[in-house]
Amino acid sequence: MRGERGQATIELVALAGLVAIVALSVHALLVLWAAQSRAQGIADQAAVMVAEGRPIPARLRHDADIRRHGRTLAVTVHVSLAGVPGSADAVARAALP
Repeated sequence: MRGERGQATIELVALAGLVAIVALSVHALLVLWAAQSRAQGIADQAAVMVAEGRPIPARLRHDADIRRHGRTLAVTVHVSLAGVPGSADAVARAALP
């Protein structure tokens, strides 16, 4: 009986570790997805302003790096993930008319 209890404990600890890894992975994917959506929103807003001849406001530039490449705007949003060394970037592009 004692060996079975030890085996169940090991299995429970392994399962808890696996659940934690899956939860962190899902969280990271959701953060990256939100950053990508934010980058695309900023790219779309900035493209409209550039097309109208207006300057891009500082509030849009605050969270993102906005660069113009010919008839395209490239927006980069930097993302830091908890527990992951370094950072990731979400990049979106919007065409200018």
